[in-house]
Order: sequence, then structure tokens, then C-alpha cells
Amino acid sequence: MARGRKLETLSDFNRSLKNKYGLGEGIDYKPWLRVQDVKSKKGQRTQVWGRKTGREHHLLSSIESQFFYLAEFSDSVVDIREQFPLLPLNLSQKIAATLGVEHPMVPNSAEPNIMTTDFLLTCRHGGREFYRAVSVKPEEGIDQRTAEKLDIERIWWGLLGVEFLFFTGNEITKAQSSNLQWATSPFRSGIQTYSPSQVEAALAILKSGKHLLSDLCGNLVSIIQGRSEDGLNIMRYLIAEKWIDVDLNYSIESSGGVDILSINHDKRQVSNGG
Repeated sequence: MARGRKLETLSDFNRSLKNKYGLGEGIDYKPWLRVQDVKSKKGQRTQVWGRKTGREHHLLSSIESQFFYLAEFSDSVVDIREQFPLLPLNLSQKIAATLGVEHPMVPNSAEPNIMTTDFLLTCRHGGREFYRAVSVKPEEGIDQRTAEKLDIERIWWGLLGVEFLFFTGNEITKAQSSNLQWATSPFRSGIQTYSPSQVEAALAILKSGKHLLSDLCGNLVSIIQGRSEDGLNIMRYLIAEKWIDVDLNYSIESSGGVDILSINHDKRQVSNGG
């Protein structure tokens, strides 16, 4: 892992901007904060290769990771920029002054800090492209000071005409995110994939309804003529690539069962040029 950056003075901020932190889109975006730049509770920071963006995403808490998997799986989300800086600095300072609250400061310093929003999503729907800014915080972690900083963020994005949303998560979103992490993990950075003929063969034997995962995987291995682990992995692949819709509201891995809601024949026709 690369060394952490010092972000304590205006010179540090200018140097980071010169090095394009907080700038760019898609694969070229560099988050303002990386996992090595901040202190966090052990085990909560993680880097995840983005299947949509083709780059490493820097996630600073477990709830950020939870939201990331949900956002990435959404058809309307085309780009995800985490740890997005609220620049210029003097705008967030003016907003704080207008609200009558203290602007965030660099710890143990009199220097104003660059604020960040956890996620800036680029979305497309109905032929329209738009942005959504999202702050993710566990509900029990929202104290008065956190609420003040969220107000600064909300107004900052409102001045730009960008919708500002708040995500706290719950047991259902936690299960959904965990399932998506499980389903997509073998297929990040192009490590593993399956041929169209293998996908067609797998889809041909799948039926809607509840199934034991072990039974499905055993049948799939023989159909696609793969290795023993391919039965499970192609099920994960079909979920990850949305060839099948499954109930994500309970843990597939721990329950050992999967509820197939539908098989996406329309996706098959489009993929075959129909």
C-alpha cells in the first residue's frame, strides 16, 4: 500500500490538487482521501476494484462498503466517485458562517479542512444524466456536530442543483450488500468469466423458485463441463451479470439456498443481437 499523504495545510491541499486528487471521472478519478490517508477503526477500511469504473475504490467504513455494492449494482448508476472534495474551500466556509456553525478544522490545527462527501454518483435514466451526492453514516453515529456538517454538505450541493441524499442502512440493505459482495467478488478486475455458450447452457436448466444451492451447483458443473468450483462460481456470475434475478434480502451464502425470481430472457436476446 502506498504511503499516506499529509493533509494539514493549504500547501498540502494545493499539492494534492496539482496531483489530481479529487479530480477526474471514471477510471481517471482519484479520491481526495484514500484508506492510507485517514485513521479508522481496525478492519473497517477497504479497497475494492470497481467493475463499472475499472479502478480501486477507497472505502473508509463498513457502511461505505455496504452502500458501494448497492450503488454499483444499480442500473442507473454509471460512475461512482467516493471521498469527493467540496471545493472551493471558501464556499463551504461561507455556508458554515451563514449557518452559524464551526467549519471543520484540521485536527490539532487552526487550519480549515477540506470537507468531503462520501459518494458522488453519476446516474442515467430515461435519456437524462444527473448527479446524486450521498452521505453514509450509521444512524446511531449522528450527533449534533455530525448534523451540523451534514447541513453544510446539503446546502453546498443544493447550490449546485444536485440532490443530496442520506444513507444509514438497515438489516435488509446489509443482507443485500453482503450478497452482492459474495456474488461479484470473483469477477473483479477481469479475473474470472464464462463464455456465452456456458451461460446459455446454465440458463437452460434454471427455473424460478427456491433451490438448495448445492443441488443447483452440482447440476451446473455437469452442464457446463467445468471444474467443481465452477458450479458455485457460475451461479455467482449469473447473479453478478443480472442474467438471473434472485432474492437478495437474506444471506444466500449462510442459508445455503437461493430463490430465483426470474430469468432474464430479454437480456439473453440483446446479448445475442436480437
